[in-house]
Amino acid sequence: MIKGKYTPFTGWLFEQYAKRHLRKIYKEVRYVTSDNPGVNLFESGKEKPVLLVSNHFSFWDGFIHIMLNRRTFKRTVNIMMLHEQLSKRKFLRYTGAFSLDKGNRGVIAGLRHSVGLLKERKNLLLMFPQGEIQSLYTRNFVFERGLEFIVNNASDIQIIFNVNLINFFSDRKPTLTMYLKEYYPQPEEKISHLEQEFNLFAVECFISERPKERGVKII
Repeated sequence: MIKGKYTPFTGWLFEQYAKRHLRKIYKEVRYVTSDNPGVNLFESGKEKPVLLVSNHFSFWDGFIHIMLNRRTFKRTVNIMMLHEQLSKRKFLRYTGAFSLDKGNRGVIAGLRHSVGLLKERKNLLLMFPQGEIQSLYTRNFVFERGLEFIVNNASDIQIIFNVNLINFFSDRKPTLTMYLKEYYPQPEEKISHLEQEFNLFAVECFISERPKERGVKII
């Protein structure tokens, strides 16, 4: 298992790196929250560690979430990556990335490490439960079982679903919209229910995606 080596300095360094490169790729990056009436998503769980569950469609995903965290959650970012991917780009461990090896012992070690991170309020754990990078046009998300283990073993956490969509509309560069919604787990949560709720949220995001969608600019 490769563990993250995040420090405040490396965090700042990668924020600058992300800002510079993302501005070249996107016209803007923005987020939209699906809050219950009268509920502020970022205030409702401010005393809890955050588990951020997101779709995985590009190399830049982790950097996008670093900028989101800087603007909103303000936690220490920890990113779960497959061991084979992180071993090829070990510099990413300085973003807080750590590896999950799909061998039996590696999976258990990585999942227990994840649960341990979620015991501290200062932490945010970013997880891509699809288990691999998939097309942005994926419409049926199938999750690996690791998410079920983490949700059932980490107590008193805030779970946020995140669906990222890209559209050019009438512009030369695309806009990335990060849709966010708080999820409230059931006792002894099953992966099938997590999948179903995430997919329902994804459909809502696809339907609501419009050029003038209300959102808060990050970059």
